[in-house]
Amino acid sequence: MLPLFRRKKSWLKWVLVLVIAGLGISTVFLFVGTPTGFTTGPAGQEVAVVAGERITAAEFRRQYLQLYDFYRQAYNLDQQDPEIVRQLGIGQQALNQLISEYAMGKEAENLGITVTPDEVVERISQFPVFRENDSFIGAERYKQILMANNLTPREFEEAVRRSILRQKFQNVITDGIIATPQDVRQEFLDANQGVRVRYVYFGASEAVQEEVDEERLQKFFEERQEEYRESEQRRISYVALIVDPSSVEVTEEQIQAQLAEVPEEEQVRARHILIRAATPDEESVAQQQAEELLRQLRNGADFRTLAQQHSDDPVSGTQGGDLGYFTRGQMVPEFEEAAFEMDEGELSLVQSPFGFHIIQVLGKAENSPVGRRKVAEFNARVEEADRQTAARAQRIADAVREGATLEDVAAEESLQVRETGLFPAGGLIPGLTAGSDFVQKVFSLQQGEITDPHSAANQYIVARLEEIQPARIPPLDEIRDRVVADFRANEGESVAREQAFDFYRQIEQGADLESLAGERNRQVTLTEFFKKGENIDNILRFSPEVHNRAFSLSEGEVSPPVQVADNYVVFQVVEKSEVDEALFEQQKAELAEQVSERKRNEFFTAYVRNLVDQLRKKEQITINQQLVDQLTS
Repeated sequence: MLPLFRRKKSWLKWVLVLVIAGLGISTVFLFVGTPTGFTTGPAGQEVAVVAGERITAAEFRRQYLQLYDFYRQAYNLDQQDPEIVRQLGIGQQALNQLISEYAMGKEAENLGITVTPDEVVERISQFPVFRENDSFIGAERYKQILMANNLTPREFEEAVRRSILRQKFQNVITDGIIATPQDVRQEFLDANQGVRVRYVYFGASEAVQEEVDEERLQKFFEERQEEYRESEQRRISYVALIVDPSSVEVTEEQIQAQLAEVPEEEQVRARHILIRAATPDEESVAQQQAEELLRQLRNGADFRTLAQQHSDDPVSGTQGGDLGYFTRGQMVPEFEEAAFEMDEGELSLVQSPFGFHIIQVLGKAENSPVGRRKVAEFNARVEEADRQTAARAQRIADAVREGATLEDVAAEESLQVRETGLFPAGGLIPGLTAGSDFVQKVFSLQQGEITDPHSAANQYIVARLEEIQPARIPPLDEIRDRVVADFRANEGESVAREQAFDFYRQIEQGADLESLAGERNRQVTLTEFFKKGENIDNILRFSPEVHNRAFSLSEGEVSPPVQVADNYVVFQVVEKSEVDEALFEQQKAELAEQVSERKRNEFFTAYVRNLVDQLRKKEQITINQQLVDQLTS
């Protein structure tokens, strides 16, 4: 049966991505900060309520992972700065998508639009992933395929129901929206007509003066001081208590309590050391580092120590690389195939989109009473270790609050007190794997106060606030290089703009573009033919304003100055390509349908956005932002 799941998994992913707007594939990527076998999320809690309908943490997490996976593949997130990834706001995007879905569903129901169980069954039975030999594969195999992708039939069928409801609702709302003949004609021209321009470029960097006028620099800084304001920053000292399942004993009762939760599938327990390449060019360096660590392990080095020192997986790294038990479908394919084929104790090096993994299999559990008990015992140890570690961290926090120093208590507990550098409220804590919810805790403290124990990345953190650096505007001398760079850029942009507009005024008064450029020793560049949306050349590139103006002007007309980044260009339309009227007639019907569909989608998107805005105004949308941050940190 497992080969069938692997064969059909890509089909199921497309089904979920294309059909289920609010649910998505639930494959867990353990190497990008998603939950491992050591953590269990508050799946039943609600991240938001939309007009009385609950959005659960489990549903939000699935949507988030789907969106993260899209960005990961499209923009190579594995090799991006974590701050850039954070600024993408993937979690907020996922939440907004779900809120829109629920708002749309509520309005559809208000309009009397419904979906019957028979419609859901009919839709599901037609998915290729659930058909074999031109018939439905049957309820049991259907459930097994869903289980292999961490979905229950109830979740999947509800998502399909919402998908059908959305389509019905959209059809009602957008009925009658069609493209006009002018829309169709413009669509054809945008795709098929080319244009050539000649232009004169006014570069900001060319206009910058070498010497900086100190008086003007000071005035520039004084007028823009707020742009240089630094937010409040804080520094902490802390102890980190690792959750170590191997250090605890569990009772038979605890094992039995876990047994009911163990899936009836083959499972593997493995640990890994992840070595990422910062850029594609550094891939060979990362591979060499991984191979060297593998050599050390085969010569007797301690896996746990090397994982803590070198692994680029911040979650499992603190736990010596241990990922706990997992079933098929929870890891990226390269990792999964290796782990399930390896023998217990075996070491291997594999490459995945996340980097190079040194894998060691710690245990295997077949689908048998003995195998399932093995997993249950491990899970019971994880739970007990978490409970004991949390209690120990609480004792440390209580002792400090009662008058002991963090250093003395840490020494008694054989723990090391570490310190961070300064960090802002909206940033990451240097050297510490903890989410934004922990940063919020720190920023709620008074100096010298201690936090409650905080669970993050298989550890509990107890921290003391050491320093508060208030928000401030640094003096000019402290940030001089930054201010000078901004000043030069501003000056250059102003001069380039003035030169471009003066040039254009002369053309308005009758001057010829090429002749005027020659008089002013400026180069005239003639482009090749380009179509709307295409790269123009290495200077103008994809400038939307250049495109829009170029295709709206007639041959010979000159455009007013257009800003491209911090620079300006003045251009003249030289030639437009002929339009193939026969081709237009041939494509007109298809283009009309495409444009109509786009207009309907655009209208529906705006309509749903307005629904959400109205619900917000009526205070019918509530969000548990702390839980959202916890689930995406």
